[in-house]
Amino acid sequence: MPKAMKPENTIRRVHAARERAMRTAMRRKEEYLGARVPRALKERVIARAAEEGIPVSLLIRQVLEEAFPESGASVAPPADASAGPVLAWQAVELAAKGECIRCGTGHPVGTQMWYGLGGEPSPYLVCDGCKEALTAPVR
Repeated sequence: MPKAMKPENTIRRVHAARERAMRTAMRRKEEYLGARVPRALKERVIARAAEEGIPVSLLIRQVLEEAFPESGASVAPPADASAGPVLAWQAVELAAKGECIRCGTGHPVGTQMWYGLGGEPSPYLVCDGCKEALTAPVR
């Protein structure tokens, strides 16, 4: 078996890479967080980062910061019209990729979405289908 393919050499390379990442994080006064993920998830993360034109580490940081906001405030979307009255809707054209806060569907630049004021959380961005669901008469 070639030297580079031996499992112990692979393990050493992985440990060396982890150590380099940890040293870099320490120089930046940041913490290092590693995680094992399925190959399919890794590939989706890499593809999304490439679409966004950002490094994978920045994408992961953004996702984690959104999932765990410093203020502890919930970022949960309104589930239905009973989430609170929407006082106003404003149609907007996305200048950057956007995501509906209610259904989580991603939308490309140029898509029309709706900016809702009122309800919880406020303000928020929703797609056409979710706007219709939020403004449908409650029976």
